[in-house]
Amino acid sequence: MGPPKADDVEADPDAVLLIRAMIAAANADGMIDQEERNHILGKLETVDLSDQEHAFIVRELLSPAEMERIVTQVTSRETAKQVYTVSLLAIEVDTDAERTYMNTLAQQFGLDETDITDIHWKLGIEKP
Repeated sequence: MGPPKADDVEADPDAVLLIRAMIAAANADGMIDQEERNHILGKLETVDLSDQEHAFIVRELLSPAEMERIVTQVTSRETAKQVYTVSLLAIEVDTDAERTYMNTLAQQFGLDETDITDIHWKLGIEKP
């Protein structure tokens, strides 16, 4: 399941949500630098993107969604875990702003310490 086309964004709202979550996490410190852009695009390169899909992602990178918008679109615990996971994959949590973002995201989703530890363990990413 690839990202949705820019002109058919509602076709796969979960994919849109996950892409927006990655980009919002990268923007946690107030800017998305070139390394973060490349990291996100690298993760998405494994998917065969059409020109429209690529344009959609570039537009999202230029105008990241706010955390509140993402949180309101999450309707299940499983989706919350997925959003937390892709957010964690999108960034290297090495600034206070990024740590705060990830902690706030977990709190907003009601993820407990066990959930967070499990996600970090599965990804092989040390908890900050």
